[in-house]
Amino acid sequence: MLTGLPSPFTSLAPIAPVRVPDIRLDVWAYRLLRSLQVNRSGGRLVHQPYYRPFSSISQGYTSPPFLSGADHYFKWCDSDHQYPLAVVNFSINPLYHFTSPRVIVTNHLLFGCPSIQILYWDCPQYLPIAAVELLFEQEEALSQNSVSFLNYLEEFCTSYYSPISPYNPSFSVSLCPDQPPSPPNIPNTPFFAIYNPNTIPLVQQQ
Repeated sequence: MLTGLPSPFTSLAPIAPVRVPDIRLDVWAYRLLRSLQVNRSGGRLVHQPYYRPFSSISQGYTSPPFLSGADHYFKWCDSDHQYPLAVVNFSINPLYHFTSPRVIVTNHLLFGCPSIQILYWDCPQYLPIAAVELLFEQEEALSQNSVSFLNYLEEFCTSYYSPISPYNPSFSVSLCPDQPPSPPNIPNTPFFAIYNPNTIPLVQQQ
């Protein structure tokens, strides 16, 4: 330099290009937050949405994503005694990087009715076949009308991806990504520190 003072820059190499953020993370968060603003309970249907917030701390600052996920808990109750005949829970979490929704079928610990857990990084665009078949079998065994319950669940999946009206139908594709967004790339931050809400990196012993 002309002044003889040391250069304030650590490197003379050209500045690296700014990494463009993955817009699908914002769309994912938008859909999830919007779905939590509506409770679909009515009649025999009970809907309980749960918000699962967290902030992941790494190296003294908070790193995205700030939204862990959500659960949408649906119960289909008997018209007489109001006890549930079937339970379906949509568990949405970015940790679930499955290629397709995972369906886990158990019995409800209190009522003994079928309890269906649907695990996925996002809400399924369609109700999984395993859940549909089980609910149809439940309807035949109890002579109950589960068709309405299936309709409610499918309507929930459809509305989850529908843009707010009025909208251009050609733009609706952007609300339906076919794969989970890549996790944010933060330098010197382990992958698990970004997505695990309960993990804070431990200091290595020297």
